[in-house]
Amino acid sequence: MYEVSSLTACRMWINRYLSAKKQQAIATIPSATSPSSSAPPAPRLVLTKPMKSSYIEEYLLFKSDPDVREEYIGSHGAIRMGKILEDLDALAGSISYFHCDDGIAETIPLKIVTASLDRIDLLKPIPTDQDVRMSGHVTWVGSSSMEVSVWLETVIGGAPKSSSEGEAQAGAAYGLGQTAAERRVPGEPILAAKFTMVARDPVSGGSAKVNQLSLDTEEERRLFRSGASHRAQKLADKKFDLSSTPPSFEEMKLVHELYLEYIQYLDPTYGKAMPEDVTWMKDSFQQTLVKCEPQDRNIHGNVFGGYLIRLAYELASATGLIFAKSRVHFVALDDISFQKPVHVGSLLSLTSQVVYSTGPKSRSFQVKVRADVLDPERDLQSTTNVFHFTFESESPVSRIMPRSYDEKHLSQMTFRIASGL
Repeated sequence: MYEVSSLTACRMWINRYLSAKKQQAIATIPSATSPSSSAPPAPRLVLTKPMKSSYIEEYLLFKSDPDVREEYIGSHGAIRMGKILEDLDALAGSISYFHCDDGIAETIPLKIVTASLDRIDLLKPIPTDQDVRMSGHVTWVGSSSMEVSVWLETVIGGAPKSSSEGEAQAGAAYGLGQTAAERRVPGEPILAAKFTMVARDPVSGGSAKVNQLSLDTEEERRLFRSGASHRAQKLADKKFDLSSTPPSFEEMKLVHELYLEYIQYLDPTYGKAMPEDVTWMKDSFQQTLVKCEPQDRNIHGNVFGGYLIRLAYELASATGLIFAKSRVHFVALDDISFQKPVHVGSLLSLTSQVVYSTGPKSRSFQVKVRADVLDPERDLQSTTNVFHFTFESESPVSRIMPRSYDEKHLSQMTFRIASGL
């Protein structure tokens, strides 16, 4: 078992591992990174590995270690969901690197980036008085992409005791690999997440082939088929994006109905006051600026994807708190696509607003967060990520009313997501 105060330590651990392996490869074959040499880098082998050879498990010791609980506990006495989301991405990255390792010291590790994160639904609150296991492994591979499935669970009896130092050095005691997967005790699920990770060549930057999977059991074949189905569905879903697919007749009718309603509140000739349980979408807008520092970088010098997810969640949660005027609880995170890397030193603008709530008796609503990299010197702005978080309030929330076409676009796109269209 690999016990850590948080999986941020795991992220630093995998960074040190990859850095040492990269330096070892450079020392062995300097031509691999020397621009003045025409000799090609050492060829990397593409292997076929057992599905669970990439298995990693970690324990967040909320029961066993008061210091860990203190690090994760929030102001309302619940576990900080933003840190959990950050940890999920750290673990998915570690799993990907283990799967892609060819076991040869002379080859430089591939560059692996998070391409997307599928929808996450929280099945139950994360307990503060139990140790929680976070585990996962690669469940599907393509040519240069991988699906990594990660689970958060409570386990009867809590975290197992550490083994001897000799066993720890062998790897099994750290919850790594096939042996650890076979020893895995079923737990009570809290959430499940699926990451799509993409491999790049460390020298050319182009796509790189990843190790393939051998499917030895019916369960592994089921997981692989499920991964292939997810991949096909994600490609199909792109056709329903409003940026490329115009609104349907039914959607245009809904937009017109919204117009007929809100114009009554804006045009004084109607003499109709806006109801107290209706809120303009623009009035929920919030923003924060973050300077991206080196402490939150990955081995490739870019800002760690899990850190961006945590920043977005914390802003969304605060936005929800202001909108609902009561404590809010995380329900779900919809699919995320990482469009562009964020470099250390970047000025990151995070903007959020409530984009969907039905009201007046509903307690659930959705917050959109957009992350943009700003370049003040050249007056440029580029979007890197868009996040959609669903929350539930402890009291009924008002209905969100869009006014501009852009706001109607946001509301309709969120309706598509919420409806599964």
